Amino acid sequence: MVPTKIRRLGHVALKVRDIDTSVRFYTECLGFQVSDVNEQGIVFLRLPAHSDHHTMNLVQSDRVGPGGNQSTLDHISLEVDSLEDLRKMKRFLEEKGVKILGPLRQRGPGGDKTLDFLDPDGNSVQLYCEMDQIGWDGTSRPKEQWNRRVFPD
Repeated sequence: MVPTKIRRLGHVALKVRDIDTSVRFYTECLGFQVSDVNEQGIVFLRLPAHSDHHTMNLVQSDRVGPGGNQSTLDHISLEVDSLEDLRKMKRFLEEKGVKILGPLRQRGPGGDKTLDFLDPDGNSVQLYCEMDQIGWDGTSRPKEQWNRRVFPD
């Protein structure tokens, strides 16, 4: 039995060939708004009807789509309630022989704490908790406050 409740599908991250074209598509055609762009050029998008820091990430990659050798999926994320739930899930998944992709960590924009691992087909799945929320003014945490750290198991 799974040791914690997964609350919802959180966000999807896509690998795209032309990040500027993709940002224009998702903002101009579907109404997403840019929350942040990190130093690697990953664009964090959100839906204005939701307060989550991001509901989609766009990651530049030259090897996706027709003729490329990569999936356009970078990762999917699922929300849990707490850092302790991430710890429980890490132990549980390790016992099941699931390939874990690193320590529990906080990686920057959005402030969420994460656990990354692979499904049986090699797709990256992320469990997360405590994502920043965007307030009524539409601004996110300043870059100087992006926390990056590793948490003990």
